[in-house]
Amino acid sequence: MQLTDAIHSRISTRGFLNKPVPEATVRQILDLARHAPSGSNMQPWQVHAVSGKRLEEVTQKSLIFAEQNPIGSRKKEFQTPAENITQPYKGRRYAVGMGLYDALGIDRKDRVRRNQQLMQNFYFFGAPVGLFFCIHRSLMPGQLGDLGIFMGNVMLAAREFDLHTCAQGFWQDVQPVLHEVLDIPEDNFIFNGMALGYIDPKHPANSLVSGREDVDVFCQFDGFEQ
Repeated sequence: MQLTDAIHSRISTRGFLNKPVPEATVRQILDLARHAPSGSNMQPWQVHAVSGKRLEEVTQKSLIFAEQNPIGSRKKEFQTPAENITQPYKGRRYAVGMGLYDALGIDRKDRVRRNQQLMQNFYFFGAPVGLFFCIHRSLMPGQLGDLGIFMGNVMLAAREFDLHTCAQGFWQDVQPVLHEVLDIPEDNFIFNGMALGYIDPKHPANSLVSGREDVDVFCQFDGFEQ
């Protein structure tokens, strides 16, 4: 697959097929992604790739934890509070959220169905593989950008194998469970999760096409005419 095809075909997939992804394939994806650039070549990323019974354990124990600690009730590190987000970012965030609910036929006032959709994060939207991306706390916040570049590589490399992904900041809400179940050291900050698997082309959530601004909206060009 050409890089341009990978970029244009990548979406945040929220509906996966019940089709396993071999460990060897996950290894190949990470082997490609590891060539991501990082400051002073520190390669700050740590990844936990989870599938099968262990993935089910993560889901079940996270659900139990969330019953006592509702999603959104715990303060997240390095995440901007929703009330602090300004325009035009607030508008873009709102538009993609409403676009997803429209695709799923969920009324914006229907809190029950909206919460049911949120709960799908616990199940990785049906994906057979969950990836958790961590970084040593001594490298924060300076190398978080490096981790983001690495995650981007993972998402694009997955397309080489006809796989799709969905990044999930959601998992920061249940970090204590992940530290326990996956034996992640406390000095490792769990930055993000990611669902990985084969897309369900018939799932309505995957019909959402989120827009992108034109280059001239976010880039100012200077000096090129000289």
